[in-house]
Amino acid sequence: MTTPSWQDSLAQCASLRVLVIGDMVADEHVFTRASGVSREAPLPVLQYIDRKLVPGGATNVARNARALGAEVWVTGVTGNDGIGRDLRQKLENDGIDCSDLLADASRATSTKTRIWAGGDQQPVQQQVCRLDRVEREPVSPELCQQVMAELENRIPQVDAIIVADYEISMIDDAIIETVLQHARAAQKPVTVDSHGNLTRFPAADTFTPNQPEVEFTLGRTLETREELEEAGAALLELLQTQVLLITRGSEGMSLFAAGAAPYHIAALGDDRIVDPTGAGDTVSAVLTLALLAGLPPPRAAMLAAAAASVVVRKLGAAVAAPAEILAVLASELL
Repeated sequence: MTTPSWQDSLAQCASLRVLVIGDMVADEHVFTRASGVSREAPLPVLQYIDRKLVPGGATNVARNARALGAEVWVTGVTGNDGIGRDLRQKLENDGIDCSDLLADASRATSTKTRIWAGGDQQPVQQQVCRLDRVEREPVSPELCQQVMAELENRIPQVDAIIVADYEISMIDDAIIETVLQHARAAQKPVTVDSHGNLTRFPAADTFTPNQPEVEFTLGRTLETREELEEAGAALLELLQTQVLLITRGSEGMSLFAAGAAPYHIAALGDDRIVDPTGAGDTVSAVLTLALLAGLPPPRAAMLAAAAASVVVRKLGAAVAAPAEILAVLASELL
């Protein structure tokens, strides 16, 4: 059987339908210029230049899937506030279906504000502070029931589900049970990208944790390649999963698939990292689509690694276009 080209594989992603359920987060970027030192404290005085709001959290996963042409729905809860409305509008402008995105007047939209500063002699902005306004109150029982009803209706209509769990307030035990139960009934694969204990998602099909999340789940640190490979094998069995892709920052990624030897991918591209924000979101979206498109896990992981190398060279949570991914693959796989 002939292996499809990278271009054909990416084209196949455009025919897929994906549901993203998780914590809806707005990433706010405030750009400033340092203009001196405060008289009140030994701190820089920053002059405001501009502000930019981009989808973060689960909404960044959705944008990355949409960037490859997939049809995408988001399910979750925002506040009924200005930032929540702006977030929804940006998603809709990207062609993401927000009909299952609920607004709650009793809560604020979770927002992470990053302050960037430059100077007259420093055209490149650097992040100097991050301010989180995160809504950690559980979603009300009434809204939770509404979300679960929407999941029951939507899951049979899509090709896969991605759970983007930032451990804020959306993904509780009831939501997890609802997703897994209906996905199994409809025979739809589930990808989990969780910042918490991975064992809460028994027998999900694919996991994309970073190394600290793996260490947290297993309760031990991983310092050598041997320890990493032992942990990967142990986690595959513990989670009863088929594919486990561990992201390791500058060390690249390590893939563990049922019945296969570990597969390690070095970090792709040059070392000019601008901002690693949201790279894990990109990995979970691209890996899910690549596996759905029929790529074997090592090739799907390589596609995800190429996409991640694109977004870390952009400011803030970003997406990788097919042409950008192909350019990385062409330069790395000569």
